[in-house]
Amino acid sequence: IYFGHALCQSQESDLGCIERVMASLDPARLRLGRIRCLVNTVECMKRGEPLAEAICFVPRALLFEYEGEESLSVMEEPKDGAKVSEKLSTKEFTCAGLPLFNAQGGWMRMTSPHKGWVLLQPQKKALKGKLKLLGAGKKEESGPTDWLKAVEQSSSLQILQPPPLSNFDKEEMQRLQTPPPGWSLEADEELGQFIVQTVNSADLTSAGVQGSEYFQRVEVSSEDDGITQMLDSNLDNYWESDGNQGQHWLRFHMKPGVVIEKFALLIDSDDGSYLPRRVVVKAGSSGDMSILHTRNFGMTDYESKELNLFPYPLEVFKEVIEVHVKSCYQGGIDTRIRGVAVTARTSKSLFLDSESLSEDIFSPEKIARYPKLQPFQPKQLFFRGLVLKRLAYLLDEDLNYLLPRCSLLSNSTAIDAVSAIRQLWPLSQKRNAIIQQILSDTTTSSPSRPVFYINRMAAAQHKDDPSQDPECKKTVFCQLLREMKKHTKPSNYNFRWAGHWSQWWECKFMQEGIIDQGGGFRDTISDISEELCPGDPDSAVALPLLVRSPNQSQDSSNVYRDAYVPNPGCKQFARYVFMGQLMGACFRSQENLILSLPQFIWKKLIGEPVTWPRDFISVDSAEVKLIDSIETMNQEKFNASFAGALNYTMVISNGEEVPLVSDSEKLVTYEDRFEYCRLVKEKRMEENKAQIDAIRQGLTQVVPSEVLNLLTWQELELKVCGNPDVSVEALKKSSRYESGLSETSSEVKTMWEALEKFSNDDRSRFLRFITGRRRLPCTIYIDSAEQDSKLPTSATCSNTLYLPRYSSVEEAVDRLRYAAYNCVAIDTDMTPWE
Repeated sequence: IYFGHALCQSQESDLGCIERVMASLDPARLRLGRIRCLVNTVECMKRGEPLAEAICFVPRALLFEYEGEESLSVMEEPKDGAKVSEKLSTKEFTCAGLPLFNAQGGWMRMTSPHKGWVLLQPQKKALKGKLKLLGAGKKEESGPTDWLKAVEQSSSLQILQPPPLSNFDKEEMQRLQTPPPGWSLEADEELGQFIVQTVNSADLTSAGVQGSEYFQRVEVSSEDDGITQMLDSNLDNYWESDGNQGQHWLRFHMKPGVVIEKFALLIDSDDGSYLPRRVVVKAGSSGDMSILHTRNFGMTDYESKELNLFPYPLEVFKEVIEVHVKSCYQGGIDTRIRGVAVTARTSKSLFLDSESLSEDIFSPEKIARYPKLQPFQPKQLFFRGLVLKRLAYLLDEDLNYLLPRCSLLSNSTAIDAVSAIRQLWPLSQKRNAIIQQILSDTTTSSPSRPVFYINRMAAAQHKDDPSQDPECKKTVFCQLLREMKKHTKPSNYNFRWAGHWSQWWECKFMQEGIIDQGGGFRDTISDISEELCPGDPDSAVALPLLVRSPNQSQDSSNVYRDAYVPNPGCKQFARYVFMGQLMGACFRSQENLILSLPQFIWKKLIGEPVTWPRDFISVDSAEVKLIDSIETMNQEKFNASFAGALNYTMVISNGEEVPLVSDSEKLVTYEDRFEYCRLVKEKRMEENKAQIDAIRQGLTQVVPSEVLNLLTWQELELKVCGNPDVSVEALKKSSRYESGLSETSSEVKTMWEALEKFSNDDRSRFLRFITGRRRLPCTIYIDSAEQDSKLPTSATCSNTLYLPRYSSVEEAVDRLRYAAYNCVAIDTDMTPWE
């Protein structure tokens, strides 16, 4: 670009030479333009400002040409069964505006030669002819035909000023540009989560994942985390089911127009009883599935390592393919699938993937779990969702160039922009493939399995009375660490093994007659979880590495009341490193180390930005409210509450009082309150930095930092800890009844029926609404409410639910779910300093 400018300034410059230079720079110039647009868009989103025209571009007119056996039908409305208003009478026709997607596929509004809607990208079958996009509007007109071309035209550096955008629909663009009143970056993050869960669930990528060319998404009967491992082109990885015999299935949602010619499951003959034996294949649409084939496999099939599910090619498009594993070899319970091999014929998609969003998904029932989205209309959510999908498309276009491995580039503007939208990363369709590639590249061969001798009885005695063992040598955690140092070499035992190496060591439990075939190993992981984060709030904490967060002792808080934080006073950094290594090992495998850490700590571990009001509230909500109130109160209230009593000290999470300044006994005046509040925020948010850094050091020895940089904190927590299992049966066993209620009371029966309809995450949030905790065990008290058909209320200090009487299970589902997601501070009516 510099050379091109120099040529422009030279009297002897050759315009042809300039064009050749610019043509040679074209790919890099376009890439930088897209990145520049990405950075600008993120900055606008952070400030709540209107977005640039280019990323919101909507063409005013597009000229198409169609030649086929049948004329295209022009419909009065874009839906199945709508009245046909015309049959296309010419080859060329013009459409305008955004495409509209629904169950039938992608529609566009025709403006010439007829008025109406035309289905240009059918969902269930391909067009019987050739459809071609000729350009913008009439043949003599120019301008970009989609938003990506508009971005590249307007954001790329050029010698001459780029021409202004033309051929755009101003009204539609303004809807995309301007955020709804009251919108925020937090709402963008929640909308991104909604789209991922509703539209992009387990989306496949186009970088190294088998089947990505044909699949929209994949679902499985259990162990969702294994989907990416099954589809990462690495046969050392696999999806392994977890459930009852004969109940395992895989569901493949196909892209529009894909007609399958071959569909095979990839297996390893050494998997023994995990090999599929009898498989039923179904196909159809989501609500109308029928059996296509039943296949029985044996040793000859296993030797080929490929189980072909289709004896002959399909002739028509099938929206969904379901594979049901009814039995396994040698009577096995669970199955393993190491990949899929698919060949198909397909037509090229007419629209960019970013445009395939339907307004129909934004129904009140579906957004009930997303409180920040509920104040907005479906059309507002649709337009903002389209912007987020376009932003994700930009990310995917140049993702490899946004992930520098050189620390010198870590402060670049582009990286800062990417970091600011970390919660939107799951919208990326290439991210999972990159993560799996990095993990695969850093996987080492598994060592010989060492044998460790563990005295669980001594560990139990220590837990009953930790004062008898101040150095905690008897804990399972410390016994395991000693055994590991004694019997393994760090160079070999680095925890970077393939996920299928499921037992890292064999346990010999002293004074116990147990042969460890995996159960003893998993017991040690569970014991370590309990030593670090006891589930019982009355149990002693066996290790000093973590302490109960201040929220656990606050009756007025129901935010992370089960959370633990690194102990600011603990200097056992080698043990923190080992804790991080165990977390990394769980991330790479299917084991879980259940650590009840607050959002603030998980964010710090992966380097996600943290703030005082949004994140530290998960550690100490009373402190956050107190400091915020001091900043906003008037002088009269400040003097009445704090005059002569507030000095420059504070209490940190382990209960220790520490100074904020050298002269800590100095009293805080009303004029100095902002400086005092600044110091408290700064010190509290850094109080356990050294401990978090040590945990992260161990974590990144197993999981490369490049992977952590691509994750959200929720994803790291889920991979390490697993999904908290809150079953209805477990809730029933934990419940006690008050005021004459019993398990047979009508309102109690209605409540349990409603909770049966909840997802596991719904029940976890409902548990948090009552107790402030996300996991069992804990005791719940159910009392009757004074009024019927109202929202339930709770008192987290006593773990009590005040349950109204509902007229139906459906009403109970709506009210209880609303409370679980929207009423997280329902009983925090105390003033902060009380």
